[in-house]
Amino acid sequence: MSNASVLAAGADDSRLFGLEYKWLVVIAVIFGIFTSVLDSTIVNIAISKLQAVFGASLDRIQWVSTGYTLALTVSIPIFSYLADRFGIKRIYLISSGLFVAASALCGLAWNLESLIFARILQGLGGGALMPLATAQIYAEFPPAERGRAAATLGVPILLAPALGPTIGGFIIEYADWRLIFYLNVPIGIVGVLVGMFILRERRSPVVRPLDVPGLILSTLGFASLVYGIAEAGSKGWQSLTVGGFMGFGLLCLTLLVIVELGTSTPLIDLTLFRDWNFTFGNLLTWTLQIGLFGALFLLPIFLQSLRGLTPVQAALVLMPSALLTAFMLPIGGLLVDKLGAKPVIIVGVIALTLTSFALSHLSLQTPPLTLQLWLIGRSVALSFTLQPAQVVTLYNVPREALARATSLLNLLRQVIVAFGTAMLSTYVQNQTPLHYAHLAERVTPTSPTGQVIGQLAALYQSRGLSSLQAYAAALRVVGLQVRLQATILAFHDAFLLTAAIVACGGLVALLLRPAQRRAGPVAKAEPMMME
Repeated sequence: MSNASVLAAGADDSRLFGLEYKWLVVIAVIFGIFTSVLDSTIVNIAISKLQAVFGASLDRIQWVSTGYTLALTVSIPIFSYLADRFGIKRIYLISSGLFVAASALCGLAWNLESLIFARILQGLGGGALMPLATAQIYAEFPPAERGRAAATLGVPILLAPALGPTIGGFIIEYADWRLIFYLNVPIGIVGVLVGMFILRERRSPVVRPLDVPGLILSTLGFASLVYGIAEAGSKGWQSLTVGGFMGFGLLCLTLLVIVELGTSTPLIDLTLFRDWNFTFGNLLTWTLQIGLFGALFLLPIFLQSLRGLTPVQAALVLMPSALLTAFMLPIGGLLVDKLGAKPVIIVGVIALTLTSFALSHLSLQTPPLTLQLWLIGRSVALSFTLQPAQVVTLYNVPREALARATSLLNLLRQVIVAFGTAMLSTYVQNQTPLHYAHLAERVTPTSPTGQVIGQLAALYQSRGLSSLQAYAAALRVVGLQVRLQATILAFHDAFLLTAAIVACGGLVALLLRPAQRRAGPVAKAEPMMME
């Protein structure tokens, strides 16, 4: 009998190559997780290059990212239904195949429209990868062992954002931009083949009809909300476009809640929020996501725009701490299994708050070693927070509901990441002129800056400029320096805001409860149909 047949027919403790099936599941799905997360970060660094290649405006080229995000967000709810209906393995492999095929199409794109279309297909395929991979892993690991499983799952999730900008930067600088998309193809094909060979088919024992009203409302609601949030980063929260899309999205989501709570077969299972840990675990995850992606968003901009580093140099600065995170994750997972998630999370949140606060003192003169120490502390903190928070969130979710729970968890996470990024972007934009005005008020003839203006004007006048020209030139030079300092202070405010949000997550972590004990093994207590 072949290894595949043994796995298909065996019990949960069957082995292949000396590994238990539960660890084989981790190996099988890690390819899909890595490519989906890598793709979401590696493409962002290529936006300027793509704009030059296709001769497109910034508004049009942004659809390369926006189209992917919207497709990914709206596809997540339907994939949880399809997994319950047709089997989690089948849908996971189909979505993986779609993601790989769409990646190849992106590389073959002959104009901007074809690239955006391929990116939308890529997002549709990518929507299932993270939630269904997580559901398959958690279905095989009992709660007492999910810390290590989540830590292993977290390695590609946190490693890919570090490798993405570095790899993307090298490709953009030294090779063809199409390699950014072709990179997914061999990794994705290996993942599909490994999944076909290793994974077992599981599906819900109860076949639910498709909730069409829920599908329509969720698609309209989340698409409009995420699009409005994404546009806020460039147009501001006061924009009529932003307000209109967000308002329509919130209206649709309000109707969605009413519809879903009134049907016995909801597309999005809001009854999961009846569980204490699922509710507060989600709240905790939202604060941590802002802490993670806030720094991932702000630091590269600070290093490139203010300290003058190239994209590749900035990525290399961030890479060591990201590699350390991948190393520390298994340690965090072991501590979760031994001590429980709550104490590990609380320690991690405190460390993440302190390191985020430290980043609020980042300046142009901050020594590289000091910055690395801050980033290393942040990496350790992330190892003790993000994946343990997911463990807590899914503590009490029955096995047959894991596909729906992980889909909802990832759907809300996509929304909060989009919101956090847009919020921090506009916050920096709004704070910069405020600081500029405040700094400009302090410039008087007797102030140190005022004296510098006089000295510069005298220097320029000695080089042949008229007094009026010399004074104007001096004002321009000092004005640029004041603008630079105002921007630095705005970044300080943004980092301080992330620290405050993470600190609020610490208060939420105090409300978490231990996992409920279940009678008998999880695999038997929570049956699913296995083919």
